[in-house]
Amino acid sequence: MHVRGESDSARVGSAPGLASPAFASVSNTWTAKAPGSALSGLAAGVAPNSAGQEILYTLGGTDGFGGSGFPVGAYNPATDTWTRKESRIGVWNSNGVGKLGNKLYFSGGYNGIDVLPVFTNQLWAYDYGKDRLSRKADLPIFGAEGVSGVINGRLYVLPGACSGDLYPRPGYCVEERTRRFYQYDPASNAWVTRRQAPHFHRSGAGGVINGKFYVVGGLNDFQAVADLDVYDPAKNTWRTLAPLPAAGPAIGAVLQGGLFVISNDLRAYFYNPKTNRWATRAAPQWAHPAVARVMRGGRPYLLAVGGNHGPEFEIPNGTELYTP
Repeated sequence: MHVRGESDSARVGSAPGLASPAFASVSNTWTAKAPGSALSGLAAGVAPNSAGQEILYTLGGTDGFGGSGFPVGAYNPATDTWTRKESRIGVWNSNGVGKLGNKLYFSGGYNGIDVLPVFTNQLWAYDYGKDRLSRKADLPIFGAEGVSGVINGRLYVLPGACSGDLYPRPGYCVEERTRRFYQYDPASNAWVTRRQAPHFHRSGAGGVINGKFYVVGGLNDFQAVADLDVYDPAKNTWRTLAPLPAAGPAIGAVLQGGLFVISNDLRAYFYNPKTNRWATRAAPQWAHPAVARVMRGGRPYLLAVGGNHGPEFEIPNGTELYTP
């Protein structure tokens, strides 16, 4: 993990043809925004700046050839501009991002390649106001490709995969797929084990709705998963609800009291927890490794970020904004 100072650096300009950073007003549509990172495997979190504007931060990622250690990216929806921060993060396919206080927390992922990707168990806190990274207590397993959520000031992490490279040493698993589930308390800087999820969710999607942690889709080894599982921290129990219409890896974010999910094959759905039903929604043009909700003018939107295409993976899959 490489950590550097506190200053912003170069501004990344708006996408060609975008005359204004104004948001779209037509419901259930996606709009192209300024292109940002072309990295795959990045994670995204949202936090306010000093002016109260919500900023989307991209954390980690890889260039498609195993390279990492790229700068944190910051996108301001109000101005439709990206900046690169000084802090650099050397992991990809982490277990997602959760905001606790004035920091964005992310755990696990891969931090190298030795024939196969090398797992890490590190937990980091990114202070977005100071552009600084600090290491916290390690995740109990070397885990990656998971989902994180925050409930009552604690971070909940469901890793999607666990390294077996050095099993039976502590932190390694007898098999790569895992349903292990953990809670992190920033006040004590300590992890506790919670009840295992009922299904496997490697590269699944999730979010917190009304104090409960929803996780859906992903993989069980090479088998596509459609299961939707919800965790109640008050009871330390899971329930399985209506399955996702399109099984397999997905990204997702909480929007308007429900869960918005985009599948790997670019189909989008909205889950309503009140009715336990899924509805089809418009999908973005490009595949992205992360999506997050942002508020602007009192209205919620989604931002899908990252990803690449082209013969050298050099062309960014442009930032896309969803108007619900």
